[in-house]
Amino acid sequence: MFCTRCGAQLPQDAKFCENCGQPVKASPVPGPEPAAHEAPQTPAPPQIPLSPPPQAPVGAPFVPVPPQAGPQFPPPPFEEPPQPVKKPFRPITVILPLLLLALAAGGFFAWKWVDNNNQFKAELADAKTAFDSGDYRQAEEYYQAALARKPNHAEAALGLARIWLCEDNPDEAQALLSGLALAEDDPLYPDWQRLLSAARLDPPSPSVRLDNFPVMTVRLDCGAPVELDRADVTLLENGVPCDSYKFTQENGVLTFTYQTQDAGYSAETREVEVSFQVEGREFTRSAAYDTPFFQPASVRLVSTDVSEYPVVKAYFRVEDAQTGDTIPGLDGNAFLIQERLEGGAYLQREVRAVATLEGNEGLNIDLVADKSSSIDSADMAKIKSVMIQFVNSLHFSVGDRAEVLAFDSIVQQMCAYTGDSALLINGINNMSADGRTAFYDAVYAGINHAALQGGARCVIAFTDGIDNESNYTASDVIRYANVNQVPVYIIGVGGSVEANVLRRVAEETGGRYWFIDDLYDLSVIFNSIYAEQKELYCVEYTSDETADEYAARDLDIQVTGGGYKGEEQFSFQPVHTINDNGGVNLHGGSRYVLFKESLTWEQATQRCQEMGGHLATITSQAEMDEIIRMAEAEDVKYLWLGGYTSYGEDGSVFGHWVTGEEFSFEAWGDGEPSRVDQDGTEEWYIMLWNIPSMGGWSWNDQRNNPAGPVPAMAKSMGFVCEFEN
Repeated sequence: MFCTRCGAQLPQDAKFCENCGQPVKASPVPGPEPAAHEAPQTPAPPQIPLSPPPQAPVGAPFVPVPPQAGPQFPPPPFEEPPQPVKKPFRPITVILPLLLLALAAGGFFAWKWVDNNNQFKAELADAKTAFDSGDYRQAEEYYQAALARKPNHAEAALGLARIWLCEDNPDEAQALLSGLALAEDDPLYPDWQRLLSAARLDPPSPSVRLDNFPVMTVRLDCGAPVELDRADVTLLENGVPCDSYKFTQENGVLTFTYQTQDAGYSAETREVEVSFQVEGREFTRSAAYDTPFFQPASVRLVSTDVSEYPVVKAYFRVEDAQTGDTIPGLDGNAFLIQERLEGGAYLQREVRAVATLEGNEGLNIDLVADKSSSIDSADMAKIKSVMIQFVNSLHFSVGDRAEVLAFDSIVQQMCAYTGDSALLINGINNMSADGRTAFYDAVYAGINHAALQGGARCVIAFTDGIDNESNYTASDVIRYANVNQVPVYIIGVGGSVEANVLRRVAEETGGRYWFIDDLYDLSVIFNSIYAEQKELYCVEYTSDETADEYAARDLDIQVTGGGYKGEEQFSFQPVHTINDNGGVNLHGGSRYVLFKESLTWEQATQRCQEMGGHLATITSQAEMDEIIRMAEAEDVKYLWLGGYTSYGEDGSVFGHWVTGEEFSFEAWGDGEPSRVDQDGTEEWYIMLWNIPSMGGWSWNDQRNNPAGPVPAMAKSMGFVCEFEN
């Protein structure tokens, strides 16, 4: 081995030249290092023989091969491979290139995402434009391309599904939509549900109800929820459009209600066709039906109530025209009402609700009982027993209310209208036989009081003799009952009654007449009347809210159902009730209201009743003190109270209140109640007066019009109305 710089021979394991200090680099020949400007001389390569040297036979002894002829070179010096120099690790040299590479890749992908998103938006916009122009094929291609970029994209999927529905391809639309899952708060959720319903929609033929003919009900069960605009639906019968119909949709069931042409009482075949469109899908379904055969029905308007105007309550009796039996089971579709106001035309009104009174609404009953002197004590006991039994059978929980009037020479309010059976029973027990028979006056008062209650009402009266004391006549009663729409039921007891006259009064007011020999039979008749009244149909309809609620009206009522049909026209004029003005108390909510005015007792009690109250009753010293303070503040000395006096069976005089309350507190003046005035006139009515010579404020019974014989009383007279609620 030789130094490549000075050519000196070096030991085999030398690492530096001992001659010149040069690091050892192997050199085939010794010699000086070439000058810097001279290129190093490369020795000529040795000649390689054209054929390999002969091989010795296997197993022959080794014989060295003599060197070939030609120039000889020393063997190349052995060079030990250089040892790599370890450099310190610098992380930045690795991370920085990777970071730069990542940024470059991110930029590329961001550019690709933006480009893809822009193309998606463009395809979505182009799809909508094509769809709006009716080019469904082009729109479909755009939506497909958009979904290829963003699979399951809700807006694109909904657009494509809508196209498939328009092309009558609901199966593919349903498969696509079923693959979506949108939350209910997603803005696209309603569209998704509507399209999915339209894809699943496959309605059968409609069903037709005939139970309220000619009011028809057509029902189409679509099998899936669907929402339609009325403009999307066409209803035809025998090819003629039915424009006037009610249309409801709920849980995928479409219901159409309309009035068809009346077919009389015979049957004929007709066809109903329903057509509608949902998200591009068109449906047409039809059904044939035969018009029914009907039995004739009679319809009678019993009473009306406008206290909730413009809602009008009309109470109808609907009966088999041949048997008179009530026709049960009619609903809102059975009644068709047309109303005509004064000077107008008949207009169809919306029927809001229909229900019988039984179990749904209360009945107002005025019980008018004969207690004239012809009633002996045994008969009076029967009357009380039957009336108490009947009162206990009323359904106060659904609003039944009753009043007890009794008559002899005058009409006495034993218990004003209430739903409290205890008060009614106490009033019944206060009845005692006396005097003559003012039957028509009592029925007239019963009609007046019943009409003020509103709603369904009636008068049930019984008598055992001929009227010999009334100011009103039978004709007056009939006219007044019809004006106020109050039917009168009359029961004649014994052979002394004017049966023909009583029957005329009952039948011409819409009631009935019975004749009995035994007062205990009253029980059966009371229950029969009550059951009949509870079978009335209360029909609520909406009238013209701009019209006067008390204006006269004509009604055309058609009833069809249960195999019956009937039609009638009625005229009526609504009456005022205590429930008018939306139930607002005209007394301002006060319990007591004092009126300084000279009226008879009958006039004063009527005024209080028209306001929904009654003449004040006094059942404690505290109540009396309060009313006295009110009277003194208004300088009133004579006040009507809500009470009567009567003779007991032993001839004694006792008092009772118009409310049926217990007459336990008393404040009579000296020698009162006298029951008879100094001139012999009967005194029935209780007055609170202030006569200093008689001990100041106390009670006295008086005739109906005490200011007649004593005009000076008129200046200081008044009355107090009491309101329970």
